[in-house]
Amino acid sequence: MDGPGDRNPRNHKNPPSLKGWTAGVVLVFLMCFLALLSWGFDYEVQDQQKPLLWLVGVMMAAGIIHLFAVSSFRRIPLDRRMAIGFIALGLAMRMPMFVSTPMLEDDHYRYLWDGGVLASGFNPYRFSPGDVRRGVSPGIPEKLRLLAEEASPVPERINYPYLRTIYPPIVQVAFALGHLLAPWSLFAWRTVLLLCDGVTLWMLFYLLRKRQFPLMGLVVYWWNPLLVKEIYNSGHMDVLLFPLLLGSLIFTLKKRHLYACAALGVAVGVKFWPVILVPVILRSTLRNRMQLLLGILLFGFISLMLFLPMALSGLDASSGFVAYGKTWEMNDALFLLIFWVAEILLRFLDLYPFHAQSVARAVSFALVLGWTFWLIRKDTEDPRELSKRLLLVVAGLYFLSPTQFPWYSLWILPFLAVTPRLPFMVLGILLPLYYMRDYLRTEGLTSLHDNGIVWLEFAPVWFLLVWERLRGPLWPFDRKEKRIA
Repeated sequence: MDGPGDRNPRNHKNPPSLKGWTAGVVLVFLMCFLALLSWGFDYEVQDQQKPLLWLVGVMMAAGIIHLFAVSSFRRIPLDRRMAIGFIALGLAMRMPMFVSTPMLEDDHYRYLWDGGVLASGFNPYRFSPGDVRRGVSPGIPEKLRLLAEEASPVPERINYPYLRTIYPPIVQVAFALGHLLAPWSLFAWRTVLLLCDGVTLWMLFYLLRKRQFPLMGLVVYWWNPLLVKEIYNSGHMDVLLFPLLLGSLIFTLKKRHLYACAALGVAVGVKFWPVILVPVILRSTLRNRMQLLLGILLFGFISLMLFLPMALSGLDASSGFVAYGKTWEMNDALFLLIFWVAEILLRFLDLYPFHAQSVARAVSFALVLGWTFWLIRKDTEDPRELSKRLLLVVAGLYFLSPTQFPWYSLWILPFLAVTPRLPFMVLGILLPLYYMRDYLRTEGLTSLHDNGIVWLEFAPVWFLLVWERLRGPLWPFDRKEKRIA
């Protein structure tokens, strides 16, 4: 085994970056400061008393330092000997969040409630938490009402309590696992997220090491401050998707398309959007119609089985899935532009402008489909190109979505770690501007964010993407790729 003073020429050519490690230590200190800052975001604290501007400043500073760390490791080989220090710093970024107060987010109350309902043997899709608390719906079991009393104050703090849960079955199982570890415990739920996060890191390490990619890719993911804040502080569940997304990529590179389709089918049980990745995964099977058909059928069967519990419980006005699909809109830019155009056209045609929301959603969906099929117009066996296509499809979905929350941007991370792109790193720096909305709301200036600041979050990213398209990648890779064994 090589020691610290070994004469391996590769080590002398590419020594570990002191600047990069220093940036990692600074990120740890910033996350510790953020955890201390979070105590000012207690549920009972009024919005105008919360240190919102500090949150924005710290997160944007962390994003800049993270970008510096990624750039510092661009030519550093992915080496097992560096793994302990690298993983330790990433864990040190996460640990303070286990004792932090969620900042500006309350989705975790719904997670805790759903987990408790399922772990207690009840159907989480049948009753809304508001109905259970009030006992107004017929057929609510007495034990479920008692569960709501036991869970207090969790049910009282759920947002949109009149809606039944939106979350698919696979993530419901994760909620229940957290409840079984410790009832109504955010710490237990964060532990479930950490387990899934660790699996993602292991899969990325396997994928990148097989192809002799630099350490840069792992730094993109494991030291990402936006991920640490949104997953471990806010408790968002999107990290549950990552092993399934990476699994679909790895299986596709190994030409095991049925396994890749199965992974995406299970991913639909966490979030519904991975359905858009199926054309990318199955593109290379067009010449094998039987494999293409089996892949579509397998994905469709798994997805349908996972959607059935929600559908059988009713897709009416009280369904969170229906409400989200019809009307929810937040922090959007491109979608907002499409909505404005649709509204103007409907008024010009003397039609009811309320339909502009539905028209804008239909146009956005069509654009995402068109973007996806344009990207796969040619077949490829190049792993970098495949990962790039998956990255760009997910990015297109995010940019055209009516809801562009910062934690939704994390969907691109598994693919961004394989094909780092500067514009998407800049996105991670700018998205904390979204937190300004709560500050502006206390001043009665919400529209300033919705119609102004939101463009500062996204316009620079679009500019850099166009620049890359015209001038080439801003971060070219130096190392040639090897196929996964």
